[in-house]
Amino acid sequence: MYGLYIHIPFCVSQCNYCNFYRIAPIKQSNVNRFLSALAQELKNLPTNFAPTTIFIGGGTPTALPDPQLKQLLQTLQNTIDLSNITEFSCEANPGTLTPKKCTLLRTAGINRISMGIQTFNPTALKMLGRIHTPLEAKNAFQQLRSAGFKQISLDLLQSLPCTTLKQTLDDCQQAIELNPEHISSYNLIYEPGTKLTTQRNQGILQEIDEDDEANRYFAVKKIFEKAGYEHYEISNFSKPTYASRHNQLYWNGEEYLGCGPAAHSHWNGKRFGNIENLDIYCTRLETGQKPYQEKEHLPPKQKARETLIMQLRMLKGVHLKHFKHQTGYTPKQLAPTAINELLEQKLLLQNNTHLRINPNALFISNTIFSALI
Repeated sequence: MYGLYIHIPFCVSQCNYCNFYRIAPIKQSNVNRFLSALAQELKNLPTNFAPTTIFIGGGTPTALPDPQLKQLLQTLQNTIDLSNITEFSCEANPGTLTPKKCTLLRTAGINRISMGIQTFNPTALKMLGRIHTPLEAKNAFQQLRSAGFKQISLDLLQSLPCTTLKQTLDDCQQAIELNPEHISSYNLIYEPGTKLTTQRNQGILQEIDEDDEANRYFAVKKIFEKAGYEHYEISNFSKPTYASRHNQLYWNGEEYLGCGPAAHSHWNGKRFGNIENLDIYCTRLETGQKPYQEKEHLPPKQKARETLIMQLRMLKGVHLKHFKHQTGYTPKQLAPTAINELLEQKLLLQNNTHLRINPNALFISNTIFSALI
């Protein structure tokens, strides 16, 4: 199994917390040139390339005008063998969805939408620089249902400044009432160079403390599990059988190719990423060059260690026998001292078949991962 990721680098506006490569506002000339370059990159994919999952992300794919969005989807249909697809996802912003766009996405074969709501709190939405209101988010969800989507995932942020635990749980409850199949709930990260980070550094916003953040994390976990969602990855919850197949490729250490500026790939034991510049990306493809930087070959032990950490993100953990077959190593061969210490501290748990993070230690998973590197 392997996947395909498509990065659409356009947004209506720039959110205050986001550091993904994006261009805002949208210019028609940029979009047309990008779509032509992307079509060429897709044509350059390996012969007989037939992914099992596709994820169109960004940026904001649904920010594309209807004709260009239709062109993008037709290009995928014309250049990619879709016969093995089990999950075809697209990110969406509630402020850019319309009934027409929803129908366009569904009739093109997309069967899963990942919609970034972040919060239902109007004040917090404004602080984040989001372009939609809580009502627009709920309306967009219903538009997706009306278009026939039976797999919808919602993104939430659970550690927003200027909010309380009660407000965080209210966001969760409103998401539950919509009854999506999947919910991702992330801690807010203050990325370098973003407006939110600048405001924090200037004292305009105050970051919530670690104890509050931990309390929110476990309270969110509890409310979603009580509502019937399985907590299957550090930040992800799903109803039975609706866990993200594409993201599981990443977490299981499987292979994938990325197309579009700033997209990353891991293919045939090599890791590489496309240039984070739309103009250079297009120029390279227009002149017959590769759009990515130099490929980095991962030595087997380094690849195995990365796979170990990624698989530990999932609550089921690492299947010891499968991991040895996949990588050629056992976890203890990769980090014997660290694993023994983490087991003694009960931050990791192990039985006859699996090694996993103690559910009570999920909030400090980054500390655990650092010890294993």
